[in-house]
Amino acid sequence: SVAFSPDGRILASGGEDGKIRLWDVATGKPRTTLTGRAGIVWSVAFSPDGRILASGGEDGKIRLWDVATGKPRTTLTGRAGIVW
Repeated sequence: SVAFSPDGRILASGGEDGKIRLWDVATGKPRTTLTGRAGIVWSVAFSPDGRILASGGEDGKIRLWDVATGKPRTTLTGRAGIVW
């Protein structure tokens, strides 16, 4: 899964390795890697202000990340199955 930040400066990508990578669109270089997910990352989406990134995966959890620090903010549970 991939998503552009609202300002178009960052591209987030999620993959089979459970990692989320944030890319600098202008340079094409990685900015940071967000870790802590288990399994495939099926979906990523930025908040309207671009400060929070949501990720969903096969574990049924939605994780919210602080884009500036790369640290997890919270995990939302209660869903069964893949979060697309």
